[in-house]
Amino acid sequence: MKKTKYTYREIHRQPSSWMKALEYLDNLKGEKREFVKKFKDRIWVFTGCGTSYYLAQTASHLFESITGISCKAYPASEIILYPQVVFNNSSKHLFVPISRSGASTEVILANQKANNILQIPSLAVSCDPQSILVKESLSHLTFPFEKEESVIMTGSFTTMLLGLIHLAICYRDELQIADKLFQLSNDSKKIFTDYERILKEIVTDNILSEFVFLGQGPFYGIANEAALKMQEMSISFSHSYHSLEYRHGPKSTATSETLFTVLLSESGVVYETHLLKDLQAFGAKILLLCNENTYNDLGVADFIIKVPSGFGDILNPLLYILPLQLLGYYNALSKNLNPDHPRNLTAVVEFEI
Repeated sequence: MKKTKYTYREIHRQPSSWMKALEYLDNLKGEKREFVKKFKDRIWVFTGCGTSYYLAQTASHLFESITGISCKAYPASEIILYPQVVFNNSSKHLFVPISRSGASTEVILANQKANNILQIPSLAVSCDPQSILVKESLSHLTFPFEKEESVIMTGSFTTMLLGLIHLAICYRDELQIADKLFQLSNDSKKIFTDYERILKEIVTDNILSEFVFLGQGPFYGIANEAALKMQEMSISFSHSYHSLEYRHGPKSTATSETLFTVLLSESGVVYETHLLKDLQAFGAKILLLCNENTYNDLGVADFIIKVPSGFGDILNPLLYILPLQLLGYYNALSKNLNPDHPRNLTAVVEFEI
Protein backbone atom coordinates (compact mmCIF):
# COMPACT_ATOMS: atom_id res chain seq x y z
CA MET A 1 0.00 0.00 0.00
CA LYS A 2 1.41 3.36 -1.06
CA LYS A 3 1.17 6.22 1.40
CA THR A 4 -0.81 9.22 0.17
CA LYS A 5 0.48 12.75 0.06
CA TYR A 6 -1.38 14.67 2.75
CA THR A 7 -3.51 12.65 5.18
CA TYR A 8 -0.74 10.46 6.57
CA ARG A 9 1.52 13.45 7.21
CA GLU A 10 -1.26 15.47 8.80
CA ILE A 11 -2.17 12.64 11.17
CA HIS A 12 1.45 12.19 12.25
CA ARG A 13 2.26 15.88 12.73
CA GLN A 14 -0.44 16.34 15.40
CA PRO A 15 1.85 16.09 18.46
CA SER A 16 4.06 18.90 17.16
CA SER A 17 0.99 20.96 16.21
CA TRP A 18 -0.31 20.59 19.76
CA MET A 19 2.95 21.87 21.23
CA LYS A 20 2.99 24.96 19.01
CA ALA A 21 -0.62 25.75 19.86
CA LEU A 22 -0.08 25.26 23.60
CA GLU A 23 2.99 27.51 23.68
CA TYR A 24 0.97 30.23 21.96
CA LEU A 25 -2.15 29.83 24.08
CA ASP A 26 -0.19 29.73 27.32
CA ASN A 27 0.85 33.34 26.74
CA LEU A 28 -2.83 34.34 26.61
CA LYS A 29 -4.09 32.44 29.64
CA GLY A 30 -4.70 35.55 31.78
CA GLU A 31 -6.81 37.17 29.08
CA LYS A 32 -8.71 33.95 28.41
CA ARG A 33 -9.32 33.35 32.12
CA GLU A 34 -10.97 36.77 32.42
CA PHE A 35 -13.17 36.03 29.41
CA VAL A 36 -14.46 32.78 30.93
CA LYS A 37 -15.05 34.50 34.28
CA LYS A 38 -17.16 37.15 32.56
CA PHE A 39 -19.51 34.52 31.12
CA LYS A 40 -19.28 31.78 33.76
CA ASP A 41 -22.93 32.16 34.80
CA ARG A 42 -24.25 31.58 31.29
CA ILE A 43 -24.99 28.34 29.44
CA TRP A 44 -22.27 27.73 26.87
CA VAL A 45 -23.68 26.39 23.60
CA PHE A 46 -21.07 24.64 21.44
CA THR A 47 -21.81 24.07 17.76
CA GLY A 48 -20.31 22.94 14.47
CA CYS A 49 -21.02 20.83 11.41
CA GLY A 50 -19.74 17.32 10.74
CA THR A 51 -16.40 16.81 12.46
CA SER A 52 -16.72 20.19 14.18
CA TYR A 53 -20.06 19.12 15.67
CA TYR A 54 -18.49 15.97 17.11
CA LEU A 55 -15.74 18.21 18.46
CA ALA A 56 -18.49 20.32 20.06
CA GLN A 57 -19.95 17.19 21.71
CA THR A 58 -16.61 16.23 23.22
CA ALA A 59 -15.58 19.77 24.13
CA SER A 60 -18.87 20.67 25.82
CA HIS A 61 -18.64 17.58 28.02
CA LEU A 62 -15.02 18.22 28.97
CA PHE A 63 -15.49 21.96 29.43
CA GLU A 64 -18.33 21.41 31.89
CA SER A 65 -16.39 18.63 33.68
CA ILE A 66 -13.42 20.96 34.24
CA THR A 67 -15.12 24.31 34.88
CA GLY A 68 -18.53 23.41 36.30
CA ILE A 69 -20.08 25.80 33.75
CA SER A 70 -23.27 24.46 32.17
CA CYS A 71 -22.62 23.42 28.55
CA LYS A 72 -24.48 21.74 25.71
CA ALA A 73 -23.81 20.92 22.06
CA TYR A 74 -25.99 21.25 18.96
CA PRO A 75 -25.33 21.02 15.22
CA ALA A 76 -25.37 24.45 13.60
CA SER A 77 -28.42 23.51 11.54
CA GLU A 78 -30.52 23.12 14.70
CA ILE A 79 -29.62 26.63 15.73
CA ILE A 80 -30.64 27.98 12.35
CA LEU A 81 -33.98 26.14 12.35
CA TYR A 82 -34.92 26.00 16.05
CA PRO A 83 -33.09 28.82 17.86
CA GLN A 84 -35.92 29.26 20.36
CA VAL A 85 -35.27 25.75 21.71
CA VAL A 86 -31.49 25.94 21.73
CA PHE A 87 -31.46 29.43 23.27
CA ASN A 88 -34.40 29.17 25.64
CA ASN A 89 -35.03 32.73 26.79
CA SER A 90 -35.33 31.66 30.41
CA SER A 91 -31.51 31.48 30.48
CA LYS A 92 -28.54 33.54 29.32
CA HIS A 93 -26.09 31.98 26.88
CA LEU A 94 -22.65 32.23 25.34
CA PHE A 95 -22.30 30.83 21.83
CA VAL A 96 -19.20 28.80 20.83
CA PRO A 97 -19.22 28.20 17.05
CA ILE A 98 -16.45 25.88 15.80
CA SER A 99 -15.15 25.73 12.23
CA ARG A 100 -11.73 24.75 10.86
CA SER A 101 -11.99 27.27 8.03
CA GLY A 102 -14.28 29.74 9.74
CA ALA A 103 -16.21 29.79 6.47
CA SER A 104 -18.79 27.00 6.81
CA THR A 105 -22.12 28.47 5.73
CA GLU A 106 -24.27 26.90 8.45
CA VAL A 107 -21.90 27.92 11.24
CA ILE A 108 -21.73 31.50 9.98
CA LEU A 109 -25.52 31.68 9.66
CA ALA A 110 -25.96 30.28 13.17
CA ASN A 111 -23.45 32.77 14.53
CA GLN A 112 -25.18 35.67 12.79
CA LYS A 113 -28.54 34.57 14.15
CA ALA A 114 -27.13 34.33 17.67
CA ASN A 115 -25.30 37.68 17.50
CA ASN A 116 -27.58 39.89 15.45
CA ILE A 117 -31.08 38.60 16.16
CA LEU A 118 -30.81 37.09 19.64
CA GLN A 119 -28.05 39.39 20.93
CA ILE A 120 -26.00 36.42 22.21
CA PRO A 121 -22.21 36.97 22.27
CA SER A 122 -19.95 34.36 20.72
CA LEU A 123 -16.49 32.89 21.15
CA ALA A 124 -15.38 31.61 17.74
CA VAL A 125 -13.03 28.62 17.56
CA SER A 126 -11.14 28.28 14.28
CA CYS A 127 -7.82 27.40 12.68
CA ASP A 128 -7.99 30.61 10.64
CA PRO A 129 -7.71 33.82 12.70
CA GLN A 130 -8.62 35.91 9.62
CA SER A 131 -11.85 34.05 8.88
CA ILE A 132 -15.32 35.57 8.60
CA LEU A 133 -16.45 33.63 11.68
CA VAL A 134 -13.67 35.08 13.81
CA LYS A 135 -14.20 38.62 12.57
CA GLU A 136 -17.95 38.48 13.29
CA SER A 137 -17.56 37.16 16.86
CA LEU A 138 -17.03 38.96 20.15
CA SER A 139 -13.91 36.94 20.92
CA HIS A 140 -12.05 34.00 19.45
CA LEU A 141 -9.83 31.04 20.22
CA THR A 142 -7.21 30.66 17.50
CA PHE A 143 -3.58 29.54 17.35
CA PRO A 144 -0.74 28.97 14.86
CA PHE A 145 -1.81 26.10 12.60
CA GLU A 146 -0.38 24.78 9.34
CA LYS A 147 -3.29 24.52 6.91
CA GLU A 148 -4.49 21.01 6.17
CA GLU A 149 -4.26 20.07 2.50
CA SER A 150 -6.42 16.98 2.92
CA VAL A 151 -10.19 17.42 2.64
CA ILE A 152 -10.79 15.58 5.91
CA MET A 153 -10.11 17.07 9.34
CA THR A 154 -7.52 15.36 11.54
CA GLY A 155 -5.12 17.74 13.28
CA SER A 156 -7.61 20.60 13.12
CA PHE A 157 -10.06 18.49 15.17
CA THR A 158 -7.57 17.63 17.89
CA THR A 159 -5.88 21.04 18.07
CA MET A 160 -9.17 22.94 18.41
CA LEU A 161 -10.23 20.44 21.10
CA LEU A 162 -6.90 20.93 22.85
CA GLY A 163 -7.43 24.71 22.74
CA LEU A 164 -10.84 24.43 24.41
CA ILE A 165 -9.45 22.14 27.12
CA HIS A 166 -6.66 24.66 27.69
CA LEU A 167 -9.26 27.43 28.00
CA ALA A 168 -11.12 25.42 30.64
CA ILE A 169 -8.02 24.72 32.73
CA CYS A 170 -6.98 28.38 32.50
CA TYR A 171 -10.25 29.32 34.17
CA ARG A 172 -9.90 26.75 36.94
CA ASP A 173 -6.13 27.24 37.19
CA GLU A 174 -5.70 23.45 37.00
CA LEU A 175 -1.90 23.31 37.04
CA GLN A 176 -1.76 19.53 37.15
CA ILE A 177 -3.88 19.14 34.00
CA ALA A 178 -1.92 21.99 32.37
CA ASP A 179 1.35 20.10 32.93
CA LYS A 180 -0.19 16.97 31.46
CA LEU A 181 -1.30 18.89 28.37
CA PHE A 182 2.32 19.64 27.55
CA GLN A 183 3.34 16.07 28.43
CA LEU A 184 0.63 14.79 26.09
CA SER A 185 2.46 16.02 23.00
CA ASN A 186 5.53 13.84 23.62
CA ASP A 187 3.75 10.80 25.07
CA SER A 188 1.26 10.61 22.19
CA LYS A 189 4.05 9.77 19.74
CA LYS A 190 4.32 6.36 21.39
CA ILE A 191 0.93 5.42 19.92
CA PHE A 192 2.31 5.71 16.40
CA THR A 193 5.48 3.73 17.10
CA ASP A 194 3.74 0.98 19.08
CA TYR A 195 0.49 0.44 17.18
CA GLU A 196 0.62 1.63 13.59
CA ARG A 197 1.54 -1.83 12.26
CA ILE A 198 -1.29 -3.45 14.23
CA LEU A 199 -3.85 -0.94 12.94
CA LYS A 200 -2.78 -1.65 9.38
CA GLU A 201 -3.04 -5.41 9.95
CA ILE A 202 -6.53 -5.17 11.48
CA VAL A 203 -8.01 -3.94 8.20
CA THR A 204 -5.80 -5.91 5.82
CA ASP A 205 -5.85 -9.32 7.55
CA ASN A 206 -9.58 -9.47 8.37
CA ILE A 207 -12.76 -9.41 6.29
CA LEU A 208 -14.66 -6.44 7.72
CA SER A 209 -17.88 -5.03 6.31
CA GLU A 210 -19.16 -3.05 9.32
CA PHE A 211 -17.37 -0.78 11.80
CA VAL A 212 -19.02 0.09 15.13
CA PHE A 213 -17.51 2.68 17.49
CA LEU A 214 -18.71 2.80 21.11
CA GLY A 215 -18.00 5.47 23.73
CA GLN A 216 -19.60 7.21 26.71
CA GLY A 217 -19.28 10.73 28.10
CA PRO A 218 -16.48 12.66 26.35
CA PHE A 219 -15.72 9.54 24.30
CA TYR A 220 -19.12 9.58 22.59
CA GLY A 221 -18.08 12.52 20.39
CA ILE A 222 -14.82 10.70 19.66
CA ALA A 223 -16.76 7.57 18.66
CA ASN A 224 -18.90 9.69 16.33
CA GLU A 225 -15.82 11.29 14.81
CA ALA A 226 -14.10 7.90 14.37
CA ALA A 227 -17.17 6.56 12.54
CA LEU A 228 -17.18 9.63 10.31
CA LYS A 229 -13.47 9.27 9.52
CA MET A 230 -14.07 5.65 8.52
CA GLN A 231 -16.93 6.75 6.24
CA GLU A 232 -15.06 9.70 4.75
CA MET A 233 -11.73 8.03 4.07
CA SER A 234 -12.73 4.48 3.19
CA ILE A 235 -16.39 4.76 2.06
CA SER A 236 -17.29 2.06 4.59
CA PHE A 237 -20.42 1.22 6.54
CA SER A 238 -19.68 2.61 10.02
CA HIS A 239 -21.74 3.94 12.89
CA SER A 240 -21.41 4.94 16.52
CA TYR A 241 -23.37 4.74 19.75
CA HIS A 242 -23.12 5.38 23.45
CA SER A 243 -21.42 2.18 24.56
CA LEU A 244 -24.18 0.75 26.73
CA GLU A 245 -26.89 1.74 24.23
CA TYR A 246 -25.60 -0.85 21.76
CA ARG A 247 -27.43 -3.61 23.60
CA HIS A 248 -30.78 -1.91 22.90
CA GLY A 249 -31.45 -2.69 19.25
CA PRO A 250 -28.34 -1.79 17.22
CA LYS A 251 -26.78 -5.19 17.97
CA SER A 252 -29.22 -6.75 15.46
CA THR A 253 -26.84 -5.89 12.60
CA ALA A 254 -23.72 -7.50 14.14
CA THR A 255 -22.04 -10.28 12.17
CA SER A 256 -18.68 -12.03 12.06
CA GLU A 257 -17.56 -9.24 9.69
CA THR A 258 -18.20 -6.50 12.27
CA LEU A 259 -15.34 -4.72 14.02
CA PHE A 260 -16.37 -3.30 17.40
CA THR A 261 -14.13 -0.52 18.68
CA VAL A 262 -14.72 0.20 22.37
CA LEU A 263 -13.34 3.42 23.86
CA LEU A 264 -12.90 2.42 27.49
CA SER A 265 -13.46 5.15 30.09
CA GLU A 266 -12.20 5.20 33.64
CA SER A 267 -15.63 6.22 34.90
CA GLY A 268 -17.40 3.32 33.22
CA VAL A 269 -14.75 0.61 33.19
CA VAL A 270 -16.87 -1.91 35.14
CA TYR A 271 -19.87 -1.54 32.83
CA GLU A 272 -17.91 -1.31 29.61
CA THR A 273 -15.69 -4.34 30.27
CA HIS A 274 -18.85 -6.32 30.97
CA LEU A 275 -20.13 -5.15 27.58
CA LEU A 276 -17.06 -6.67 25.92
CA LYS A 277 -18.26 -10.15 26.87
CA ASP A 278 -21.64 -9.47 25.28
CA LEU A 279 -19.96 -8.25 22.09
CA GLN A 280 -17.75 -11.32 21.97
CA ALA A 281 -20.85 -13.51 21.72
CA PHE A 282 -21.61 -12.04 18.29
CA GLY A 283 -18.50 -13.67 16.83
CA ALA A 284 -17.21 -10.27 15.71
CA LYS A 285 -13.74 -8.78 16.12
CA ILE A 286 -13.16 -6.39 19.05
CA LEU A 287 -10.67 -3.53 19.20
CA LEU A 288 -10.28 -2.04 22.68
CA LEU A 289 -8.73 1.32 23.50
CA CYS A 290 -7.68 1.85 27.12
CA ASN A 291 -4.80 3.25 29.14
CA GLU A 292 -1.77 1.14 30.01
CA ASN A 293 -2.95 0.25 33.51
CA THR A 294 -6.64 -0.44 32.92
CA TYR A 295 -7.25 -3.67 31.07
CA ASN A 296 -5.18 -6.63 29.86
CA ASP A 297 -7.59 -9.41 28.84
CA LEU A 298 -6.80 -10.33 25.24
CA GLY A 299 -9.13 -13.27 25.71
CA VAL A 300 -12.08 -10.92 25.29
CA ALA A 301 -10.66 -8.25 22.98
CA ASP A 302 -8.95 -9.35 19.77
CA PHE A 303 -6.81 -6.22 19.68
CA ILE A 304 -5.85 -3.79 22.47
CA ILE A 305 -4.35 -0.35 22.03
CA LYS A 306 -2.99 0.98 25.30
CA VAL A 307 -2.43 4.71 25.43
CA PRO A 308 0.05 6.18 27.93
CA SER A 309 -1.42 6.22 31.44
CA GLY A 310 -2.06 9.16 33.74
CA PHE A 311 -4.21 11.29 31.43
CA GLY A 312 -7.65 10.04 32.48
CA ASP A 313 -11.04 10.73 30.94
CA ILE A 314 -10.17 14.42 30.48
CA LEU A 315 -7.25 13.93 28.07
CA ASN A 316 -7.62 10.35 26.79
CA PRO A 317 -10.06 11.54 24.09
CA LEU A 318 -7.11 13.26 22.39
CA LEU A 319 -5.06 10.07 22.56
CA TYR A 320 -7.85 7.75 21.42
CA ILE A 321 -8.62 9.62 18.21
CA LEU A 322 -5.07 9.23 16.85
CA PRO A 323 -5.19 5.44 16.24
CA LEU A 324 -8.79 5.73 15.04
CA GLN A 325 -7.76 8.21 12.36
CA LEU A 326 -5.07 5.75 11.26
CA LEU A 327 -7.61 2.91 11.22
CA GLY A 328 -9.73 4.81 8.70
CA TYR A 329 -6.65 5.76 6.71
CA TYR A 330 -5.36 2.20 6.38
CA ASN A 331 -8.82 0.86 5.59
CA ALA A 332 -8.97 3.33 2.71
CA LEU A 333 -5.64 2.11 1.37
CA SER A 334 -6.75 -1.51 1.70
CA LYS A 335 -9.64 -0.65 -0.65
CA ASN A 336 -7.37 1.23 -3.07
CA LEU A 337 -8.98 4.55 -2.19
CA ASN A 338 -7.24 7.90 -1.77
CA PRO A 339 -8.14 9.37 1.65
CA ASP A 340 -6.73 12.75 0.57
CA HIS A 341 -9.68 13.24 -1.76
CA PRO A 342 -12.78 11.37 -0.51
CA ARG A 343 -15.69 10.91 -2.86
CA ASN A 344 -18.30 13.73 -2.94
CA LEU A 345 -16.53 15.80 -0.26
CA THR A 346 -15.05 19.30 -0.15
CA ALA A 347 -12.90 20.89 2.55
CA VAL A 348 -15.48 23.62 3.23
CA VAL A 349 -19.25 23.29 2.88
CA GLU A 350 -20.55 26.57 1.48
CA PHE A 351 -23.90 27.20 -0.18
CA GLU A 352 -26.38 29.95 -0.98
CA ILE A 353 -29.92 30.14 0.35
